[in-house]
Amino acid sequence: KKTYRGKKRGMKPRSKRNRKRPRGGIGIVVGSPADMMDNQGGADDDASAQVEIDILPLKFPGDEVETNKRIRVVRPYPFTFATFAKERWLGRTVLDIYDTEFGSYPKCYYETAINEGRILVNGEKIDCEYKVKGNDELAHVVHRHEPVVAISPSRGGATATTDKPYIHIVHEDENVLVVDKPSTLPVHPCGGYNLNSLFHILSDQCPELKDNLFNVHRLDRLTSGLTIVAKNTETAKVLSKCITDRENCHKVYLARVKGKFPLQAPMANHMTVEEEHAIGVPSNGEWCCPQNKDKHETAATCSWLSNGDGKSDLSKSLDDVFKQRTDISKLRDDGTADDSIWFNLSVPVKIVDPKKGVCKAGNGKAAQTAFAVVGYDEETDSTVVLAKPMTGRTHQIRLHLQYLGHPIGNDPNYGGELYYGNLHDKEICSKAQERMNEFDADTGNTERPENSTSSDTPATEEELAKAGIGLDNRKENESLLEYIKRTCVWCQRSKGEDRTVLEFLIRSPGIWLHALQYQMEGPNGTICYRTDFPEWSLL
Repeated sequence: KKTYRGKKRGMKPRSKRNRKRPRGGIGIVVGSPADMMDNQGGADDDASAQVEIDILPLKFPGDEVETNKRIRVVRPYPFTFATFAKERWLGRTVLDIYDTEFGSYPKCYYETAINEGRILVNGEKIDCEYKVKGNDELAHVVHRHEPVVAISPSRGGATATTDKPYIHIVHEDENVLVVDKPSTLPVHPCGGYNLNSLFHILSDQCPELKDNLFNVHRLDRLTSGLTIVAKNTETAKVLSKCITDRENCHKVYLARVKGKFPLQAPMANHMTVEEEHAIGVPSNGEWCCPQNKDKHETAATCSWLSNGDGKSDLSKSLDDVFKQRTDISKLRDDGTADDSIWFNLSVPVKIVDPKKGVCKAGNGKAAQTAFAVVGYDEETDSTVVLAKPMTGRTHQIRLHLQYLGHPIGNDPNYGGELYYGNLHDKEICSKAQERMNEFDADTGNTERPENSTSSDTPATEEELAKAGIGLDNRKENESLLEYIKRTCVWCQRSKGEDRTVLEFLIRSPGIWLHALQYQMEGPNGTICYRTDFPEWSLL
Protein backbone atom coordinates (compact mmCIF):
# COMPACT_ATOMS: atom_id res chain seq x y z
CA LYS A 1 0.00 0.00 0.00
CA LYS A 2 1.44 3.37 -1.04
CA THR A 3 1.15 6.42 1.19
CA TYR A 4 0.98 9.87 -0.34
CA ARG A 5 1.24 13.27 1.28
CA GLY A 6 -0.92 16.20 0.32
CA LYS A 7 -4.20 16.15 -1.56
CA LYS A 8 -5.46 12.98 -3.18
CA ARG A 9 -4.87 12.90 -6.91
CA GLY A 10 -6.61 10.94 -9.59
CA MET A 11 -4.86 8.01 -11.27
CA LYS A 12 -3.09 8.80 -14.53
CA PRO A 13 -3.89 6.77 -17.64
CA ARG A 14 -1.84 3.58 -17.69
CA SER A 15 0.10 4.74 -20.77
CA LYS A 16 1.34 7.83 -18.92
CA ARG A 17 2.42 6.16 -15.70
CA ASN A 18 6.12 5.95 -14.89
CA ARG A 19 6.60 3.28 -12.24
CA LYS A 20 10.28 4.10 -11.82
CA ARG A 21 9.58 7.65 -10.72
CA PRO A 22 9.70 8.34 -6.97
CA ARG A 23 6.36 9.28 -5.47
CA GLY A 24 5.93 12.74 -4.00
CA GLY A 25 6.95 13.18 -0.39
CA ILE A 26 8.92 9.93 -0.26
CA GLY A 27 12.71 9.90 -0.36
CA ILE A 28 13.99 7.18 -2.67
CA VAL A 29 17.47 5.72 -2.44
CA VAL A 30 18.92 5.65 -5.93
CA GLY A 31 20.42 2.35 -7.08
CA SER A 32 23.75 1.79 -8.82
CA PRO A 33 25.64 4.54 -10.65
CA ALA A 34 24.46 3.06 -13.94
CA ASP A 35 20.91 4.02 -13.02
CA MET A 36 21.78 7.68 -13.54
CA MET A 37 23.77 7.43 -16.77
CA ASP A 38 20.77 8.86 -18.61
CA ASN A 39 19.49 10.99 -15.73
CA GLN A 40 16.94 8.33 -14.75
CA GLY A 41 16.60 7.83 -11.00
CA GLY A 42 14.99 4.67 -9.69
CA ALA A 43 13.68 3.30 -6.42
CA ASP A 44 15.17 0.21 -4.88
CA ASP A 45 13.04 -2.05 -2.68
CA ASP A 46 16.09 -3.17 -0.72
CA ALA A 47 17.88 0.16 -0.62
CA SER A 48 19.39 -0.13 2.86
CA ALA A 49 21.24 -3.29 1.82
CA GLN A 50 23.23 -1.18 -0.69
CA VAL A 51 24.23 1.43 1.90
CA GLU A 52 27.37 1.00 3.99
CA ILE A 53 26.54 1.00 7.72
CA ASP A 54 29.06 0.77 10.58
CA ILE A 55 28.51 -0.05 14.25
CA LEU A 56 31.22 1.73 16.27
CA PRO A 57 32.08 2.18 19.95
CA LEU A 58 31.06 5.57 21.31
CA LYS A 59 34.34 7.39 21.90
CA PHE A 60 36.45 10.21 20.53
CA PRO A 61 38.07 9.04 17.25
CA GLY A 62 41.50 7.57 18.00
CA ASP A 63 41.05 7.23 21.77
CA GLU A 64 42.12 3.89 23.24
CA VAL A 65 39.24 3.31 25.65
CA GLU A 66 36.92 0.36 26.08
CA THR A 67 33.18 0.90 26.23
CA ASN A 68 30.02 -1.06 25.56
CA LYS A 69 28.23 2.09 24.36
CA ARG A 70 27.66 2.05 20.61
CA ILE A 71 26.67 4.29 17.73
CA ARG A 72 25.34 3.54 14.26
CA VAL A 73 26.99 5.35 11.35
CA VAL A 74 25.26 5.39 7.97
CA ARG A 75 27.79 6.24 5.30
CA PRO A 76 26.73 8.83 2.67
CA TYR A 77 24.54 7.49 -0.12
CA PRO A 78 22.70 8.79 -3.21
CA PHE A 79 19.18 9.86 -2.39
CA THR A 80 16.26 11.54 -4.14
CA PHE A 81 14.18 14.07 -2.25
CA ALA A 82 10.82 14.08 -4.05
CA THR A 83 7.76 16.19 -3.37
CA PHE A 84 4.57 17.24 -5.13
CA ALA A 85 4.15 20.95 -5.85
CA LYS A 86 2.56 22.94 -3.05
CA GLU A 87 -0.16 25.47 -3.80
CA ARG A 88 2.10 28.44 -3.01
CA TRP A 89 4.60 27.21 -5.60
CA LEU A 90 2.23 27.30 -8.57
CA GLY A 91 3.30 29.73 -11.28
CA ARG A 92 6.77 30.25 -9.80
CA THR A 93 9.95 29.14 -11.52
CA VAL A 94 11.60 25.98 -10.28
CA LEU A 95 14.80 27.98 -9.60
CA ASP A 96 12.93 30.49 -7.42
CA ILE A 97 11.29 27.67 -5.44
CA TYR A 98 14.53 25.87 -4.65
CA ASP A 99 16.36 29.11 -3.87
CA THR A 100 13.72 30.41 -1.42
CA GLU A 101 12.14 27.24 0.00
CA PHE A 102 15.25 25.10 0.47
CA GLY A 103 18.29 26.63 2.13
CA SER A 104 21.04 24.04 1.84
CA TYR A 105 22.85 25.73 -1.08
CA PRO A 106 23.30 29.19 -2.60
CA LYS A 107 21.34 30.09 -5.74
CA CYS A 108 24.23 29.35 -8.10
CA TYR A 109 24.17 25.69 -7.04
CA TYR A 110 20.48 25.28 -7.88
CA GLU A 111 21.08 26.83 -11.32
CA THR A 112 23.80 24.28 -11.99
CA ALA A 113 21.76 21.38 -10.53
CA ILE A 114 18.80 22.18 -12.78
CA ASN A 115 20.97 22.46 -15.89
CA GLU A 116 22.81 19.21 -15.09
CA GLY A 117 19.66 17.21 -14.35
CA ARG A 118 20.16 16.81 -10.60
CA ILE A 119 16.78 18.50 -10.22
CA LEU A 120 13.97 17.02 -12.30
CA VAL A 121 10.28 17.77 -12.72
CA ASN A 122 8.05 14.77 -13.40
CA GLY A 123 11.19 12.75 -14.07
CA GLU A 124 12.27 15.04 -16.90
CA LYS A 125 15.04 17.59 -17.32
CA ILE A 126 13.84 21.21 -17.39
CA ASP A 127 15.41 24.69 -17.52
CA CYS A 128 15.63 27.25 -14.74
CA GLU A 129 12.67 29.27 -16.04
CA TYR A 130 10.22 26.35 -15.98
CA LYS A 131 7.07 27.42 -14.10
CA VAL A 132 5.64 24.85 -11.72
CA LYS A 133 2.09 23.59 -12.33
CA GLY A 134 -0.37 21.60 -10.26
CA ASN A 135 0.45 17.88 -9.85
CA ASP A 136 4.10 18.52 -10.78
CA GLU A 137 6.57 16.36 -8.90
CA LEU A 138 9.94 17.91 -8.08
CA ALA A 139 12.92 15.63 -7.41
CA HIS A 140 16.44 16.51 -6.27
CA VAL A 141 19.22 13.90 -6.31
CA VAL A 142 21.85 14.45 -3.58
CA HIS A 143 24.62 12.66 -1.74
CA ARG A 144 22.85 12.24 1.60
CA HIS A 145 24.68 12.45 4.95
CA GLU A 146 22.70 11.25 7.98
CA PRO A 147 23.46 12.16 11.61
CA VAL A 148 24.86 9.40 13.83
CA VAL A 149 22.54 7.83 16.42
CA ALA A 150 23.07 5.76 19.56
CA ILE A 151 21.94 2.14 19.69
CA SER A 152 21.57 -0.13 22.70
CA PRO A 153 24.80 -0.91 24.60
CA SER A 154 26.49 -4.19 23.75
CA ARG A 155 25.56 -6.88 26.25
CA GLY A 156 28.74 -8.74 25.37
CA GLY A 157 31.01 -5.92 26.53
CA ALA A 158 33.51 -3.83 24.62
CA THR A 159 34.65 -6.77 22.47
CA ALA A 160 31.18 -7.35 21.02
CA THR A 161 30.56 -3.94 19.44
CA THR A 162 28.95 -5.25 16.25
CA ASP A 163 26.85 -7.99 17.84
CA LYS A 164 23.07 -7.92 17.69
CA PRO A 165 20.67 -6.89 19.08
CA TYR A 166 21.12 -3.25 18.12
CA ILE A 167 17.88 -2.46 19.95
CA HIS A 168 17.03 -4.31 23.17
CA ILE A 169 13.66 -6.06 23.03
CA VAL A 170 11.53 -5.94 26.19
CA HIS A 171 8.68 -8.13 24.93
CA GLU A 172 7.54 -9.69 21.67
CA ASP A 173 4.48 -11.69 20.64
CA GLU A 174 2.38 -12.11 17.49
CA ASN A 175 0.82 -8.64 17.87
CA VAL A 176 3.38 -6.31 19.42
CA LEU A 177 7.07 -5.59 19.70
CA VAL A 178 8.12 -3.66 22.80
CA VAL A 179 11.62 -2.19 22.81
CA ASP A 180 13.85 0.02 24.95
CA LYS A 181 14.58 2.88 22.54
CA PRO A 182 17.95 4.60 23.00
CA SER A 183 17.98 8.39 23.21
CA THR A 184 18.99 10.32 20.04
CA LEU A 185 17.12 7.79 17.88
CA PRO A 186 13.90 8.90 16.10
CA VAL A 187 11.09 6.35 15.88
CA HIS A 188 10.54 6.84 12.15
CA PRO A 189 12.29 8.76 9.34
CA CYS A 190 12.11 12.53 9.87
CA GLY A 191 14.23 15.57 9.12
CA GLY A 192 17.82 14.52 8.48
CA TYR A 193 17.17 10.97 9.73
CA ASN A 194 16.15 8.19 7.36
CA LEU A 195 17.93 4.84 7.67
CA ASN A 196 19.05 5.88 11.16
CA SER A 197 15.54 5.49 12.61
CA LEU A 198 14.04 2.88 14.93
CA PHE A 199 11.86 1.20 12.30
CA HIS A 200 14.74 0.83 9.83
CA ILE A 201 17.11 -0.52 12.49
CA LEU A 202 14.54 -3.05 13.75
CA SER A 203 14.02 -4.23 10.16
CA ASP A 204 17.79 -4.60 9.81
CA GLN A 205 17.97 -6.48 13.11
CA CYS A 206 14.99 -8.73 12.29
CA PRO A 207 14.39 -8.86 8.50
CA GLU A 208 11.04 -10.58 8.97
CA LEU A 209 9.73 -7.35 10.54
CA LYS A 210 10.28 -5.32 7.35
CA ASP A 211 6.99 -3.67 6.30
CA ASN A 212 5.29 -5.17 9.37
CA LEU A 213 5.85 -2.39 11.90
CA PHE A 214 3.12 0.11 12.77
CA ASN A 215 3.22 3.17 15.00
CA VAL A 216 1.32 3.06 18.31
CA HIS A 217 2.71 6.15 20.04
CA ARG A 218 5.56 8.62 19.68
CA LEU A 219 8.60 9.12 21.85
CA ASP A 220 10.79 12.19 21.35
CA ARG A 221 14.11 11.54 19.64
CA LEU A 222 16.07 12.71 22.70
CA THR A 223 13.93 10.63 25.10
CA SER A 224 14.81 7.01 25.83
CA GLY A 225 12.73 4.10 26.98
CA LEU A 226 9.66 1.99 26.37
CA THR A 227 8.36 2.11 22.82
CA ILE A 228 5.46 -0.08 21.71
CA VAL A 229 5.28 -1.06 18.04
CA ALA A 230 2.37 -3.01 16.57
CA LYS A 231 2.89 -5.82 14.07
CA ASN A 232 -0.46 -5.34 12.38
CA THR A 233 -2.88 -2.49 11.73
CA GLU A 234 -5.63 -3.94 13.93
CA THR A 235 -3.42 -3.95 17.04
CA ALA A 236 -2.08 -0.50 16.18
CA LYS A 237 -5.64 0.91 16.06
CA VAL A 238 -6.64 -0.64 19.41
CA LEU A 239 -3.53 0.51 21.29
CA SER A 240 -3.42 3.96 19.68
CA LYS A 241 -7.08 4.53 20.58
CA CYS A 242 -6.40 3.51 24.18
CA ILE A 243 -3.63 6.10 24.43
CA THR A 244 -5.65 8.81 22.68
CA ASP A 245 -8.77 8.23 24.81
CA ARG A 246 -6.62 8.20 28.00
CA GLU A 247 -8.84 5.45 29.41
CA ASN A 248 -7.13 2.51 31.08
CA CYS A 249 -3.76 3.89 29.96
CA HIS A 250 -1.14 4.67 32.59
CA LYS A 251 2.31 5.98 31.64
CA VAL A 252 5.26 6.38 34.02
CA TYR A 253 8.50 8.18 33.17
CA LEU A 254 11.77 8.76 35.02
CA ALA A 255 13.46 12.16 34.89
CA ARG A 256 16.49 13.70 36.56
CA VAL A 257 16.09 17.41 37.28
CA LYS A 258 18.08 20.32 38.67
CA GLY A 259 17.84 21.10 42.36
CA LYS A 260 15.80 19.68 45.23
CA PHE A 261 12.44 18.95 43.65
CA PRO A 262 9.92 20.59 44.12
CA LEU A 263 11.27 23.30 46.44
CA GLN A 264 11.64 25.85 43.60
CA ALA A 265 8.06 25.43 42.40
CA PRO A 266 6.02 28.66 42.16
CA MET A 267 3.20 28.77 44.71
CA ALA A 268 1.07 31.53 43.17
CA ASN A 269 -1.39 29.00 41.75
CA HIS A 270 -1.05 26.31 44.41
CA MET A 271 -4.53 25.26 45.53
CA THR A 272 -5.77 26.07 49.00
CA VAL A 273 -8.02 23.82 51.08
CA GLU A 274 -10.92 26.20 50.48
CA GLU A 275 -10.45 26.17 46.69
CA GLU A 276 -10.19 22.39 46.61
CA HIS A 277 -13.41 22.02 48.62
CA ALA A 278 -15.21 24.58 46.42
CA ILE A 279 -14.29 23.46 42.91
CA GLY A 280 -12.24 20.28 43.26
CA VAL A 281 -9.05 19.55 41.34
CA PRO A 282 -8.70 19.46 37.55
CA SER A 283 -9.10 16.29 35.51
CA ASN A 284 -6.70 15.81 32.60
CA GLY A 285 -5.73 19.46 32.91
CA GLU A 286 -9.29 20.79 32.68
CA TRP A 287 -11.72 22.21 35.21
CA CYS A 288 -14.96 20.27 35.37
CA CYS A 289 -17.25 22.50 37.44
CA PRO A 290 -20.90 22.43 36.30
CA GLN A 291 -21.73 24.86 39.12
CA ASN A 292 -19.17 27.35 37.82
CA LYS A 293 -19.57 27.96 34.06
CA ASP A 294 -16.38 30.03 33.94
CA LYS A 295 -14.35 26.98 34.96
CA HIS A 296 -16.30 24.28 33.10
CA GLU A 297 -14.10 22.30 30.70
CA THR A 298 -11.44 25.00 30.45
CA ALA A 299 -7.67 24.54 30.68
CA ALA A 300 -6.52 24.78 34.29
CA THR A 301 -3.39 26.44 35.72
CA CYS A 302 -2.78 25.25 39.26
CA SER A 303 -0.91 22.74 41.42
CA TRP A 304 -1.82 20.51 44.37
CA LEU A 305 -0.51 17.53 46.33
CA SER A 306 -1.95 14.02 46.50
CA ASN A 307 -1.23 10.72 48.24
CA GLY A 308 -0.31 7.34 46.82
CA ASP A 309 -3.90 6.60 45.81
CA GLY A 310 -4.22 9.84 43.88
CA LYS A 311 -6.47 11.55 46.43
CA SER A 312 -5.67 15.21 47.07
CA ASP A 313 -3.86 15.85 50.36
CA LEU A 314 -3.45 19.58 50.88
CA SER A 315 -2.10 19.12 54.40
CA LYS A 316 1.34 18.17 53.00
CA SER A 317 4.09 20.66 52.09
CA LEU A 318 6.66 20.88 49.30
CA ASP A 319 9.29 19.85 51.81
CA ASP A 320 7.25 16.70 52.53
CA VAL A 321 7.28 15.87 48.81
CA PHE A 322 11.08 16.22 48.60
CA LYS A 323 11.74 14.15 51.73
CA GLN A 324 9.32 11.33 50.81
CA ARG A 325 11.13 8.75 48.65
CA THR A 326 9.05 6.55 46.37
CA ASP A 327 10.16 2.92 46.22
CA ILE A 328 9.93 2.01 42.52
CA SER A 329 9.99 -1.70 43.35
CA LYS A 330 6.55 -1.18 44.91
CA LEU A 331 5.15 0.71 41.94
CA ARG A 332 1.86 -0.78 40.76
CA ASP A 333 0.98 -1.39 37.14
CA ASP A 334 -1.22 1.72 37.12
CA GLY A 335 1.70 3.86 38.33
CA THR A 336 0.53 4.32 41.93
CA ALA A 337 2.50 3.52 45.09
CA ASP A 338 1.49 3.54 48.75
CA ASP A 339 4.57 5.36 50.03
CA SER A 340 4.46 8.32 47.64
CA ILE A 341 3.42 11.97 47.77
CA TRP A 342 2.66 13.41 44.35
CA PHE A 343 3.09 16.99 43.21
CA ASN A 344 0.39 17.58 40.56
CA LEU A 345 0.71 20.34 37.99
CA SER A 346 -1.92 21.48 35.52
CA VAL A 347 -0.57 24.06 33.04
CA PRO A 348 -1.56 24.29 29.36
CA VAL A 349 1.15 24.02 26.70
CA LYS A 350 1.41 24.86 23.01
CA ILE A 351 3.73 24.54 20.04
CA VAL A 352 5.20 27.96 19.21
CA ASP A 353 7.50 26.94 16.34
CA PRO A 354 6.32 23.79 14.51
CA LYS A 355 9.30 23.80 12.14
CA LYS A 356 11.87 23.78 14.95
CA GLY A 357 9.69 21.76 17.34
CA VAL A 358 9.77 24.41 20.08
CA CYS A 359 6.96 24.47 22.66
CA LYS A 360 6.01 26.68 25.60
CA ALA A 361 4.03 26.29 28.82
CA GLY A 362 1.54 28.87 30.08
CA ASN A 363 -1.26 28.77 27.53
CA GLY A 364 -2.58 26.49 24.82
CA LYS A 365 -4.00 22.99 25.24
CA ALA A 366 -4.80 21.52 28.66
CA ALA A 367 -1.95 19.44 30.14
CA GLN A 368 -1.48 17.71 33.48
CA THR A 369 1.45 15.80 35.05
CA ALA A 370 2.08 14.27 38.49
CA PHE A 371 5.59 14.01 39.99
CA ALA A 372 7.04 12.03 42.92
CA VAL A 373 10.61 11.97 44.26
CA VAL A 374 12.74 8.83 43.90
CA GLY A 375 16.15 10.08 45.10
CA TYR A 376 18.56 13.01 45.35
CA ASP A 377 22.22 13.30 44.32
CA GLU A 378 24.00 15.90 46.41
CA GLU A 379 27.17 15.95 44.27
CA THR A 380 25.31 17.17 41.17
CA ASP A 381 22.41 18.79 43.05
CA SER A 382 19.87 16.81 41.03
CA THR A 383 16.70 14.90 41.89
CA VAL A 384 15.38 11.75 40.20
CA VAL A 385 11.61 11.93 39.91
CA LEU A 386 8.77 9.80 38.63
CA ALA A 387 6.50 11.59 36.13
CA LYS A 388 2.97 10.50 35.26
CA PRO A 389 1.50 12.47 32.34
CA MET A 390 -2.31 12.48 32.40
CA THR A 391 -2.34 14.06 28.95
CA GLY A 392 0.02 13.55 26.02
CA ARG A 393 1.05 16.98 24.75
CA THR A 394 4.29 17.50 22.84
CA HIS A 395 7.24 17.95 25.25
CA GLN A 396 4.75 18.09 28.15
CA ILE A 397 6.95 16.64 30.91
CA ARG A 398 9.95 18.75 29.84
CA LEU A 399 7.85 21.92 29.76
CA HIS A 400 6.17 21.26 33.12
CA LEU A 401 9.51 20.65 34.84
CA GLN A 402 10.91 23.86 33.37
CA TYR A 403 7.79 25.73 34.54
CA LEU A 404 8.36 24.43 38.07
CA GLY A 405 11.93 25.74 38.17
CA HIS A 406 13.38 22.22 38.03
CA PRO A 407 14.27 21.59 34.36
CA ILE A 408 15.71 18.28 33.24
CA GLY A 409 19.40 18.72 34.04
CA ASN A 410 20.82 18.11 30.56
CA ASP A 411 17.93 19.42 28.44
CA PRO A 412 19.39 22.59 26.85
CA ASN A 413 16.15 23.37 25.01
CA TYR A 414 14.14 23.82 28.21
CA GLY A 415 16.39 25.27 30.91
CA GLY A 416 19.02 22.55 31.31
CA GLU A 417 22.69 22.45 30.33
CA LEU A 418 24.34 20.19 27.80
CA TYR A 419 26.45 17.61 29.71
CA TYR A 420 25.14 18.88 33.07
CA GLY A 421 27.16 17.28 35.89
CA ASN A 422 29.29 15.32 33.40
CA LEU A 423 32.75 16.90 33.16
CA HIS A 424 34.26 14.00 31.20
CA ASP A 425 31.77 14.18 28.33
CA LYS A 426 31.95 17.98 28.40
CA GLU A 427 35.71 17.77 27.78
CA ILE A 428 35.14 15.29 24.92
CA CYS A 429 32.61 17.73 23.46
CA SER A 430 35.19 20.54 23.55
CA LYS A 431 37.80 18.31 21.85
CA ALA A 432 35.35 17.45 19.08
CA GLN A 433 34.48 21.13 18.62
CA GLU A 434 38.17 22.03 18.27
CA ARG A 435 38.72 19.28 15.69
CA MET A 436 35.74 20.44 13.63
CA ASN A 437 36.95 24.05 13.78
CA GLU A 438 40.22 22.83 12.27
CA PHE A 439 38.26 21.19 9.45
CA ASP A 440 36.31 24.37 8.77
CA ALA A 441 39.11 26.91 9.15
CA ASP A 442 39.41 27.30 5.37
CA THR A 443 35.66 27.58 4.77
CA GLY A 444 34.71 30.24 7.30
CA ASN A 445 32.05 27.94 8.80
CA THR A 446 33.41 27.75 12.36
CA GLU A 447 30.37 29.68 13.66
CA ARG A 448 27.83 26.87 13.38
CA PRO A 449 24.30 27.03 14.82
CA GLU A 450 24.03 25.27 18.19
CA ASN A 451 23.22 21.55 17.90
CA SER A 452 23.73 21.62 14.12
CA THR A 453 25.48 19.13 11.86
CA SER A 454 27.55 19.77 8.75
CA SER A 455 24.57 18.87 6.58
CA ASP A 456 22.41 21.39 8.50
CA THR A 457 24.84 24.23 7.74
CA PRO A 458 24.31 25.67 4.23
CA ALA A 459 27.08 25.34 1.66
CA THR A 460 28.90 28.50 0.64
CA GLU A 461 29.82 29.66 -2.86
CA GLU A 462 33.49 29.24 -1.90
CA GLU A 463 32.89 25.59 -1.00
CA LEU A 464 31.02 25.00 -4.26
CA ALA A 465 33.93 26.45 -6.23
CA LYS A 466 36.44 24.20 -4.42
CA ALA A 467 34.21 21.19 -5.09
CA GLY A 468 34.17 22.05 -8.77
CA ILE A 469 30.41 22.42 -9.04
CA GLY A 470 29.36 24.60 -11.96
CA LEU A 471 32.78 24.54 -13.66
CA ASP A 472 31.77 21.99 -16.29
CA ASN A 473 34.32 19.53 -14.91
CA ARG A 474 32.27 16.36 -15.27
CA LYS A 475 34.60 13.65 -16.55
CA GLU A 476 34.07 11.70 -19.73
CA ASN A 477 31.79 8.66 -19.22
CA GLU A 478 31.17 9.76 -15.61
CA SER A 479 27.59 9.08 -14.54
CA LEU A 480 25.62 11.78 -12.77
CA LEU A 481 25.71 9.75 -9.55
CA GLU A 482 29.48 9.43 -9.68
CA TYR A 483 29.76 13.16 -10.36
CA ILE A 484 27.47 13.99 -7.41
CA LYS A 485 29.59 11.90 -5.06
CA ARG A 486 32.87 13.41 -6.29
CA THR A 487 31.67 17.00 -5.90
CA CYS A 488 29.81 16.57 -2.59
CA VAL A 489 30.42 19.59 -0.33
CA TRP A 490 29.57 17.61 2.82
CA CYS A 491 32.17 14.94 1.98
CA GLN A 492 34.81 17.63 1.50
CA ARG A 493 33.95 19.13 4.90
CA SER A 494 34.79 15.80 6.53
CA LYS A 495 38.41 15.93 5.33
CA GLY A 496 38.39 12.14 5.10
CA GLU A 497 37.58 11.69 8.81
CA ASP A 498 34.47 10.60 10.72
CA ARG A 499 32.96 14.06 11.00
CA THR A 500 29.51 12.68 11.82
CA VAL A 501 30.98 11.02 14.94
CA LEU A 502 32.46 14.34 16.05
CA GLU A 503 29.09 16.00 15.48
CA PHE A 504 27.41 13.36 17.63
CA LEU A 505 29.84 14.15 20.47
CA ILE A 506 28.98 17.86 20.19
CA ARG A 507 25.21 17.51 19.98
CA SER A 508 22.95 16.43 22.82
CA PRO A 509 23.57 12.75 23.68
CA GLY A 510 19.97 12.49 24.85
CA ILE A 511 18.20 13.93 27.87
CA TRP A 512 17.47 12.51 31.31
CA LEU A 513 13.93 11.48 30.47
CA HIS A 514 13.01 7.82 30.15
CA ALA A 515 9.70 6.06 29.45
CA LEU A 516 9.77 3.44 32.24
CA GLN A 517 6.37 1.73 32.25
CA TYR A 518 3.14 1.56 30.22
CA GLN A 519 -0.12 -0.12 31.16
CA MET A 520 -3.05 -0.22 28.72
CA GLU A 521 -5.88 -2.29 27.32
CA GLY A 522 -4.70 -4.48 24.45
CA PRO A 523 -6.69 -6.66 22.02
CA ASN A 524 -6.61 -9.55 24.54
CA GLY A 525 -6.89 -7.67 27.84
CA THR A 526 -4.71 -5.51 30.06
CA ILE A 527 -1.00 -5.39 29.24
CA CYS A 528 1.87 -3.80 31.19
CA TYR A 529 5.51 -3.44 30.18
CA ARG A 530 8.54 -1.99 31.97
CA THR A 531 12.14 -1.35 30.89
CA ASP A 532 15.37 -1.48 32.86
CA PHE A 533 16.45 1.68 34.66
CA PRO A 534 18.64 4.06 32.60
CA GLU A 535 22.26 4.47 33.64
CA TRP A 536 21.76 8.08 34.78
CA SER A 537 18.89 7.22 37.17
CA LEU A 538 21.24 6.41 40.12
CA LEU A 539 19.10 3.30 40.79
